[in-house]
This record gives sequence, C-alpha cells and structure tokens, in this order.
Amino acid sequence: MGIRKIAKLANVSTATVSRVLNTPKIVKRDTRNKVLEIAKELEYRKYNANYQDIVSYDEIAVIMPDVLNTFFARVLEGIVKQSKKLNFSVNIYFSHDNAKSELEAVETLLQRQTKGVILVIAKNQESKSMETIKQLNKAKIPFVLVDRDLQSTNHSGVFLSNANAIYDASNLLLKDSYKNIHIIAGQKDSINSIQRIEGFKQSYLKNGLEIKENVIHQSDFTIKDGLEITKKLLNQIIIPEAIISTTNQITIGCLKAISEKGLIVGKDIKLFSFNKLDASYVNNFNISYIEHPAQLMGEKSVIILNNKFAGTKGAIREIMSYKVHY
Repeated sequence: MGIRKIAKLANVSTATVSRVLNTPKIVKRDTRNKVLEIAKELEYRKYNANYQDIVSYDEIAVIMPDVLNTFFARVLEGIVKQSKKLNFSVNIYFSHDNAKSELEAVETLLQRQTKGVILVIAKNQESKSMETIKQLNKAKIPFVLVDRDLQSTNHSGVFLSNANAIYDASNLLLKDSYKNIHIIAGQKDSINSIQRIEGFKQSYLKNGLEIKENVIHQSDFTIKDGLEITKKLLNQIIIPEAIISTTNQITIGCLKAISEKGLIVGKDIKLFSFNKLDASYVNNFNISYIEHPAQLMGEKSVIILNNKFAGTKGAIREIMSYKVHY
C-alpha cells in the first residue's frame, strides 16, 4: 500500500517509485525529488533490498566535516579503532561543514538501516544542524556529538575542555610577564568559541587585570582568517607579545604571517595553539600548545554509542582532559 499511495500522490507509476527508492540515480531529478518528498511526508521507509545482504545491522555512521584538519583525522582514527573492537562496521560521510550535506547523509544512512551515528556538526550552522538532530530523533537512531556541542540542549557527546584549557594557557602567559596578549577565536555564535573566549577573560579576572576588547578577534576558524588577522596585528606600531590561536587552521595562518614578516616564533612573538599540530610544524617552530587526546575522544564516542545501544537512558556526556605544553 505504501508504494501505491506514493505513486498516486506523485502521479507516477509504482515502478517509478520503486526505482526512486532503490536506484534513485536513474530517475530524473524533478521526479525523484517529488517522490522522495511525498515519501518523507508519509514517513515511509523502504530499505534498499540490495543493501540487506551486504550491510550489517551493526553498521554505524560517522558524519564529520573532513579529515584535512588533523584533529578530525585523529578523532576518526579512534572511532575506527574502537569500532573494530566492538565489531561495528563504519561508514563515513563528509559534510564539508555544510548542514544540508548532513541531512543528505542522514537520508542515506536511514536507507542503509544504520544502527547509530557519531556526528561532528557543521560549524556556525547550529539552527540548520538542529534539523539533522530532529531527523535522527524522529527515526529513533541513537547519536553522539563529538567536539561541537549545541547551545541550550543536552545531547550525548564527547567534548573538549574549552574554557579551562584556554584559561590555563593564558594564565601561564600572564604569570610569565606577557602583557600584550591577543586571542583569535571563532565566530560569535560558535559555542566552542564562546567558551574559549570566556576562559581567556577569566584568566585576566583571576589575575586582577583589565582586558581590552580589541585583543579578542573573531574569525571563521580558517587558515585564511588566521593569516589575515595576524598580518594586521603585525603591521601595528606595537605588535602582540603573544597570540593564542584557538584551532589548528588558525595556527597555520598565524605561522605563515609571522614567517612572512621575518619574525621568529618563540623569540619575537609567542604563539600558543589550542590544538597540537602535526610533527612537521611542532618540530620546525617553537610553539606552545594544548594537547587533547583526539584519538581517545573518538574511542569514547563509540563506547557511549554502544551504551545507548544497550539501553542506557538520558544524555551521556564526557569532557576530555588535556595537557599543556609550554
């Protein structure tokens, strides 16, 4: 009855509906979209029969921006490692920080009868990513957030100690007599950015110092923004004594700008990175950094997801520890 009803509402044959649900690529886009929209409204789920023989019911999906960022690559390594221990197969979807791609990934994994999802939401698109969460909840698929949390919600996840880590970093600089310290954070609506800036402010408050708003810089967590903001800072009459970068991408941009200016990291200007860069950067530059157990983060996300499979109720949340290298 389901296919017949969809066919009638879409004004197509039942054969066309079957092709859309099983081999969508051979159907014209307009027809395909119409059928899928009606199927979605009717909450109709027809799993591709071709998948059932080759896909385990213990398949889990990972939706993340990419692995160009070494932090995400290490998280994924942990996910794969722990999944292997628990006999889960892993299917990976890259959203490229696009919330629409997240939703498309969810539609695909629903067809594959995926058991659970580990999700790194698209940056700065919280309201759109909430639609992804809504669809997962509607389909009753357990999920675990990694790294990027959602404001005003309480979902299961594994997160970094954003405020405390930056507090410790800036506190070390202040105690070491650095005064002109700047921080390059993310956009104003990013919860990670909000927490890291709060940690920075708290270090000044704890040391009885006044903080100037012009030392806090908002960016898009990209190499380009790190490069451009640092260039501007280094063209001032009084340049920063230290810069705190809140992501790997920003740190790479900072390094490029400092090198182009002919300055030496660790001698002319102190650079403190929120995450550890890969070995080539660490060995070539005297960078202070905060080391987060990214691989363990991935492992923990799989363990939490498995607990949810076992029937654990409520949100399971874990904040990871860190180590400061100064």
